[in-house]
Amino acid sequence: MTLFSPKKYYSRFLEGHKGKLHFAAHSHHFWPDVTREAQLQYWDDCAVLSDEKWNKIFGEVIPQTQKHIAKILNLKHPEQIVLAPNTHELSFRLLSVFLGKTNLMVLTTTSEFHSWRRQFLRLSEHTAFQVEQIDTSTILNNRQKFIESFSESLKKAPDLVFISQVFFDSGLALTDAELRGLVNQASPSTIFVVDGYHGFGALPTDLSSLEGRIFYLGGGYKYAQGGEGIGFMVVPKGDWRPAYTGWFADYAHLTLPPGAKVGYAQDAMAFMGATQDPSGFYRFNAVWNLLGQDGVTIPVVHDYVLSLQKAFLKQLPGTLIETWQLKPLYHPELRWHGHFLTYEAATLELAESLQNTLKQHGILIDRRGLRLRFGFGLYQDLNDVNELCSRLEKLAPKTQ
Repeated sequence: MTLFSPKKYYSRFLEGHKGKLHFAAHSHHFWPDVTREAQLQYWDDCAVLSDEKWNKIFGEVIPQTQKHIAKILNLKHPEQIVLAPNTHELSFRLLSVFLGKTNLMVLTTTSEFHSWRRQFLRLSEHTAFQVEQIDTSTILNNRQKFIESFSESLKKAPDLVFISQVFFDSGLALTDAELRGLVNQASPSTIFVVDGYHGFGALPTDLSSLEGRIFYLGGGYKYAQGGEGIGFMVVPKGDWRPAYTGWFADYAHLTLPPGAKVGYAQDAMAFMGATQDPSGFYRFNAVWNLLGQDGVTIPVVHDYVLSLQKAFLKQLPGTLIETWQLKPLYHPELRWHGHFLTYEAATLELAESLQNTLKQHGILIDRRGLRLRFGFGLYQDLNDVNELCSRLEKLAPKTQ
């Protein structure tokens, strides 16, 4: 039996980080080598087709991207997936369907990504925009308490729900069953949004039972491995007319007679924007064509990463964690967790100091405030984990 050895896909990024241990796949996952050829293919298509390239992009490239996403999420309707340069553009376009509504109520959590948190807080400065944030601090030790708190607030029938599949500041994740349970409790009038950015391409996710009921956001910058410029949103079927719109949203009918109502596509394309750089779609397709050909499914990816995480925890010097006063934000048995492990420092100064110390020793992780995040991906193997723990061991205080 041949052992799974995915590092072969990433020779260029690995060479670019030679001597360094990059454990921040959750922030910027390395790109497989095939993405370089895909980027060049986009350039070559532009050189040959110029303006006519859009026919290929809308007729071939985007449909292929939609099919890959649908397969990963077990969805039957790839045409209900819209693409954009980033997820924030899509999320704000979704918010714009509420234009003119008074007393808009949003239910969310204290652990949503910066762009959404910032956007909600800014909008909540207006009296007509109410935001309720459910505290996520209980998830680690009392998941049921968090679920019950969120369920109780769902009884208020909020206009919009926004919740992460994997919380970016901890790696704590909700299961498909937990998400289904919350969606089933929501009012039919509630728009339910799941931010899946830290779950897509990492955790096995089956949205088949929720298809047509939720919006799901994800993108290429992290585990989808396509880099910047590709965000997507799964859209339930409906007569969607976002106020924040662009010419792609009705690409087939661009000419409006005087006085005509603004038209929209009858599928997810209703949420498309305007001219963008589509090279990310080329890169994304190249990655998932390759992984598909090699039989690398999301369960395979997850099992591989989980084995690295377990090896890391087995070797991690306990004295180092104790001396640095770090609080682990994961269950010791790694029950349904994202692909990064988070440690909370006692002070911001300590967190900054530790991140800099690790960087000086060739260990690249990232930090969100007090929290240090160690991420794992396909471009690492057990040798990398062993080397990481060896370098950490050198930083640990020696016991007498």
